[in-house]
Amino acid sequence: MSQVIWIIVNCNSIEEATSIGNEMLKKRIIGCFDVYPRHLAAYFWPPKSEKIETAKGAMLILETFDDNYDSISKEVKNLHSDDLPFVGYTEMKGISEEYLNWMNGELIKK
Repeated sequence: MSQVIWIIVNCNSIEEATSIGNEMLKKRIIGCFDVYPRHLAAYFWPPKSEKIETAKGAMLILETFDDNYDSISKEVKNLHSDDLPFVGYTEMKGISEEYLNWMNGELIKK
């Protein structure tokens, strides 16, 4: 059986996160998405430099099955404004049978 995962995507704005989430939802490859404001992100940029960049933005969480990760990751990278966006996932445990049945009925598995 497929594993429920949350795909986490760091976006440059709430609007970008919402746009990407809506595209995934319309394709029925996610069950839902959430957007959280990011008050601060800090990282070295350009790579291998000593310069610390800071930014704000949004964290996008896409709820789906692990079977869909590769296609979602590829699509997110095509839609994202960054050349190198963060896209990763974490497995979710303890999901109720009723919720899993709902997700299985709603999502198209790639």
